[in-house]
Amino acid sequence: MDMLGNAASVAQLVGTVGRLISKIIDAARTARQNKRECLYLTVRLSIIGEVLPRLPQDAKVKRSLTELGKTLGEAHELVLDCQNWSTARQLIGARRHADSLKEVNGRIDSHINLLNLVFNTTSGGIPPNHTDTATVSSPGSSSGPAAPPTQLRGAVQGPSPRRHGDGGAVKVLIKNGRQDVEGVVVTEVEILSPLRHPHIVCLVGWCSEEEDRIIVYHHEHTSNGTLRDHLLRLRLRVRVRARLRGRSSFRSSPVRSTWKMRVEVLLGASRAMEHLHRFGVIHRNVTSFNILLDGSWAPRMSGFGQAILLAAAGDQVDTEVVGTPGYVDPEYGRTGRVSAASDVYSFGMVILETLTGEDAATMQMDSVLLAIRNRKLRDVLVRRPAATPRQLEALELVAHTAECCLFPHGNDRPAMSNVVTNLERALTIINTY
Repeated sequence: MDMLGNAASVAQLVGTVGRLISKIIDAARTARQNKRECLYLTVRLSIIGEVLPRLPQDAKVKRSLTELGKTLGEAHELVLDCQNWSTARQLIGARRHADSLKEVNGRIDSHINLLNLVFNTTSGGIPPNHTDTATVSSPGSSSGPAAPPTQLRGAVQGPSPRRHGDGGAVKVLIKNGRQDVEGVVVTEVEILSPLRHPHIVCLVGWCSEEEDRIIVYHHEHTSNGTLRDHLLRLRLRVRVRARLRGRSSFRSSPVRSTWKMRVEVLLGASRAMEHLHRFGVIHRNVTSFNILLDGSWAPRMSGFGQAILLAAAGDQVDTEVVGTPGYVDPEYGRTGRVSAASDVYSFGMVILETLTGEDAATMQMDSVLLAIRNRKLRDVLVRRPAATPRQLEALELVAHTAECCLFPHGNDRPAMSNVVTNLERALTIINTY
């Protein structure tokens, strides 16, 4: 790389490194060998891509970028080698090649830490970048830079850190023999980093700390707990009150007190899912406790640790069956083939939870669906809030949508775009008096 010489300025080095990062990420997408290590590499490079435009004109930065460029040159060659591997070469050199990628990834981690340290020293810290517009940014523009544990923990004001799956602003994943924690972190960062949507959580940052892996969301996106907190009848009142103390009371929760808010939450979450499916992202763990409620009660999809990215929207892939009991698509569970229709099924269960106040894991789904088909929705509808005749008309449309989402065969289920359309119609009915 001719721009890595001593005469190159920081701006020139930033441009050169940025172009090389783009080349590596593009090449990694078509890797046929060591795909996992290539995925790790793209996550790390996305983090560096976020920092590059804001680096100061400093001699330390110049030295760091020069060394980083040399490492990236090696990484580029390794990733290119992953694109056209013969069967014989896979058998002979795959392990050695994977080890080389791991070594390069380790060096890039060191570069990230060094750049972070330099930036913190000269500029007071790397500010998170959040944009609430429904777009997908280009590779290398991560919204979740790596940062020291103290910086990430201090970035969250409000509730104490919560463990993975608890919907908190800080997710702490503990490494153990039963869970691929590193893989979950890489997947969540890789999926969330390029996404920008008003109903998807924003990633503040992530880091590794001894045995733990920490992911930090924007605290405001979690400030009113999860949809599940506000649905599951009175037995959860004590826990929900504790979670919401200091922010809003359980009794004043608009999700519990108005059908309009419940449908608005479903609509926002469905728009997030439609956005994901448009770009080939399958969530694989759509549940009411992965729908967070922000300070204005808008829903934010979270929990992307099991998500996968398809080669093209509409594809199906054979994969390990994951998800939460009660929400997993039976067809996916039976065949191991996952598609957007699997998420649609799970979202149908979220709709039924919202209508009935029952837990998906213990719900008598057949009885609920029978009542919907027989136009006896009131028999299964949660009693509070009470539904007016006009609202009941809208809720019957919502219930019919859930029924379609839960068809046994994925090909018969609606696309998320159709779900969005039905929920929009239902909300219009509720708003028309």
